[in-house]
Amino acid sequence: MSADQSLVLEKAKLLYDVKLVREIIMGNSGNRIFEVERGETAYILRSSAYSIDRKEHTGFELKWMDYLSDTMTGIVRPQKSIKNNLYEVIEAEGKEYILCLFEKAPGKIVETDNPNEFNEKLFYNLGALMGEMHRLTRDYEDNVRRPAFEWTGAVNAWRCEHAILDERVRHRLKKYNKELHSLPINKDNYGIIHYDIHTDNFFVDNGNIKLFDFEACQFNWYAADMASAIFFMVLKGAGPLQHKGEKERTEFAETYLVSYLKGYLETNTVDAYWIKKIDLFMKYQMGDEYLYAQSYWPDELAYLRDWYLDWHKERIHNGLPYVVIDYDKIVKSIPI
Repeated sequence: MSADQSLVLEKAKLLYDVKLVREIIMGNSGNRIFEVERGETAYILRSSAYSIDRKEHTGFELKWMDYLSDTMTGIVRPQKSIKNNLYEVIEAEGKEYILCLFEKAPGKIVETDNPNEFNEKLFYNLGALMGEMHRLTRDYEDNVRRPAFEWTGAVNAWRCEHAILDERVRHRLKKYNKELHSLPINKDNYGIIHYDIHTDNFFVDNGNIKLFDFEACQFNWYAADMASAIFFMVLKGAGPLQHKGEKERTEFAETYLVSYLKGYLETNTVDAYWIKKIDLFMKYQMGDEYLYAQSYWPDELAYLRDWYLDWHKERIHNGLPYVVIDYDKIVKSIPI
């Protein structure tokens, strides 16, 4: 561990009265994540390199999480420092960092290859959790649009840091972007969303979901949050790396979506119009998946990366959906 990170942990110990258990290695997050403890209770400490944009977004993120965890179950609660702050800015070895502490979610990551865990009950429960989260957010006092935190703003700056190299992919994604900009916006369909709900970002404990990692939160359509969660579930259950046929992929996606929407409708309402727009949001997210693989997959996975990019490229070039779903059938099968 570097000298600056050791100093970060020393300052975290003073600010939060915690001690290190272990570091948790996280993909390409850009953060350092640690499991720490206070007495017998475990917590998660996040250390981020400081910038004014990140500081402002961290405050936005944690205040929303604090509100949600006060008003519903299923959301990890941010913990205040001994100074009663939701985050702290510190200096170590001439660099600045943003520290924040969270409760550690009980349970574990769901096993997507285990049908006893990755099943319709899980999808229903995820829908119910997201429905409640969206409903409560509509009345949240800070659910007031801010340009930097819009889906087109600095919160998604990573999209601008790497250009999509394939011209036809770029052209098609511009078309999807234009279609998204034409969608209606009002307080009932647009607000703060998580936008990164996948199986690495929640734990399951006796069937109960606990959601964490709100760092991608942004202003976007609630249907975009629904579509993103569906995209990631299909990615795990019937994505290109699962090598399933189109019929199998459709069966998985439709089974998921019906269960998810039944749960969502237990805690919120959604118009059929937005259910049918899930296809557009998933087409747009294919571009994010394409850009991520192109830009971040390591060279040692070059062969697999090229195959994966080609799979997405074919669908994007031809305007095909990420997965074929009969949305009219879905709408008729649930009580909208």
